[in-house]
Amino acid sequence: MGEIVLYAYKFRSRAERVLWTLCELEMHNRVVRLDFSKRENQASEFLQLNPSGTLPVLVHGDAVLTESLAIMEYLNDISTSQCLVPKDTKDRYKFRQVLHYGLTAVEPYLWVADQITRLGQRYSWPDGALSEALRQVRHNIAIVWTWVHPQCYLAGDKFTLADIFFYHLITWSQQYHFEVPEHVERYLRSLESRRAFPPEMRGIL
Repeated sequence: MGEIVLYAYKFRSRAERVLWTLCELEMHNRVVRLDFSKRENQASEFLQLNPSGTLPVLVHGDAVLTESLAIMEYLNDISTSQCLVPKDTKDRYKFRQVLHYGLTAVEPYLWVADQITRLGQRYSWPDGALSEALRQVRHNIAIVWTWVHPQCYLAGDKFTLADIFFYHLITWSQQYHFEVPEHVERYLRSLESRRAFPPEMRGIL
């Protein structure tokens, strides 16, 4: 299969989604963590891999892959151990629906909030942008709470890439002190109890 190398930041980022996917699919990998404060993602060696300087980047043999969800789906496609995407047409629609909702209605506002706060050394936003971004997250993520049901995963009755994606989004929102309903907390704890859940994800904030 060739060596798999994942480039990630030293802090919590979208790379953790890819790391969890690798663990679920039982794919041996090596993680290289870059220091954003030292602009290691702007070093010439890294820019040869990804000229945009963004992470995560996954190198698999001669292939250089970017964009976390695209990487996750690629890994699922080449997996010989299991499949983390629904095969039934209706279930696959639900899977795509929740992913696209998260990508358009939740994640962009969390990313703006991060740019204004912990990444403020690099990005500049006008006054009021943070409160508006968080207002949008609070309003839109409430829809996600209705998708979480006891004994059920987010996109059906089986664990999928959507659960990895939304675990990251929900816990990302908690960094901004959003309250999470009790049934969603139980859902998060059930995901953390999975054998393949990477323990280092808890330590990266």
